[in-house]
Amino acid sequence: MRRSMPRTFGVAVLTGAVLAAAPSVSGAQGAVANRVGSSGDDGARTISLDEAVSMAQRNLPASIQAKNQERAAAASGRAAKGALIPTLNISGSTGHAAGTTINPQGELVPQNNRSPWSYANQLNLNVQLFDGGRRFSEIKRNNFVAEQANVAVLTSRYDAALQAKQQFYAALAARESESAARAQLEQADQQLKASIARLSAGVITKSDSLRSVIQVGNAQLAILTAQNDLRVANATLTRVTGSEQLVTANPADTAYVPMPEITEAELLRIVPDAPAIQLSEANLAVAKAAKRTQRAAYLPTVSASFGYSFRATDANLTPGKFVLPFGDNASNKNWGLNFQYPLFDGFSRELNATNATIAIDNAEANLRDARLAARANLSSQLRTLNNANARIQVQLQSIEAAEEDLRVMQQRYQLGASTLLDLLTSQTQLNQARQALIQARFDARVAKAQLESLLGREL
Repeated sequence: MRRSMPRTFGVAVLTGAVLAAAPSVSGAQGAVANRVGSSGDDGARTISLDEAVSMAQRNLPASIQAKNQERAAAASGRAAKGALIPTLNISGSTGHAAGTTINPQGELVPQNNRSPWSYANQLNLNVQLFDGGRRFSEIKRNNFVAEQANVAVLTSRYDAALQAKQQFYAALAARESESAARAQLEQADQQLKASIARLSAGVITKSDSLRSVIQVGNAQLAILTAQNDLRVANATLTRVTGSEQLVTANPADTAYVPMPEITEAELLRIVPDAPAIQLSEANLAVAKAAKRTQRAAYLPTVSASFGYSFRATDANLTPGKFVLPFGDNASNKNWGLNFQYPLFDGFSRELNATNATIAIDNAEANLRDARLAARANLSSQLRTLNNANARIQVQLQSIEAAEEDLRVMQQRYQLGASTLLDLLTSQTQLNQARQALIQARFDARVAKAQLESLLGREL
């Protein structure tokens, strides 16, 4: 008949097995444990949210391109107005003629040039009297282009702010995740110590202690994941801000995101002034102005010109004669009136007219879609913000309840009234509630930033 093993001997064997197994399991986590102590900051410089937004608005390529578009529009506007001013050209030249010639006897002798120096000066003035209104239409078109550039600058500012805020909030979320993972690791460490002690006392099984070792490893992996997320967020934030030095989010900027103080109806009244709609309206105005400019191709052009030229020779170089002397020397004055009307240009005007009409149709469709998209995005992002804020409140209560449940479960486990699986379930629920709170905060922050980018104003 099989004899049972003495209880004290069995406990000793199980304890030795766990103590031997724990180093082997944790040994597989050695590299992980060694890296957990390091931070994901990597010496990054801490910046505030306002500083991150300001740097992004100043350094992002899209922001720089929008500002350069504004400069180009201003230069084009000056050029369009300058077309109303007559063009003026002035030129002057001087030369010296010297050499040899052949006399009647066939001999090569020096050339007898009593006036070897020559002077030539010219003045030309051209003015367009009538061009079918093309120049005035072009001035109006450039005014709309300038408006378009101004709106593009505003849009780029809020786009840059949105990108900076998203990466800033991602860094904050990674920091909060690391903090939650460290709390998880502390709980797992305490549970592992208690498991080893209880195993030594013979009140739990080897499986319970091995599960505690796994919980420690999972907590270490959670810390590493959060640190890697922080490194990625810091690298992206550095790129968005255009910083030469690695930067990271200020941990102090973790305030609760409040709801906008204005109602949804008031927000809907603001939507028509959204940058995306303003940009579409400016595009339509530019297309219509280009159409008016194109119509001038069907009208004639009239221009006038005036020219004055002066030529003289002299025996000596006289610098004073290099300028235009309006005297009676060898000079010539002319003026003219030019009339031009293209009767047929290979349907080029008709092609341009069709393209201009197509541009207007496209701009009108884009404007209509921009208005509908702004209203849809406002509703979607506002609901996302409302939902995220509600989730924050729920998860705060869930964390409080999970912490109390874990406290009770730990006491029950110590008394032997519950299993380790029940305790681990409570710990998992607490960890999940913490992560859900972090995600809800991130979603609320991003939704508010998207609303501000959509409306083109701070809320």
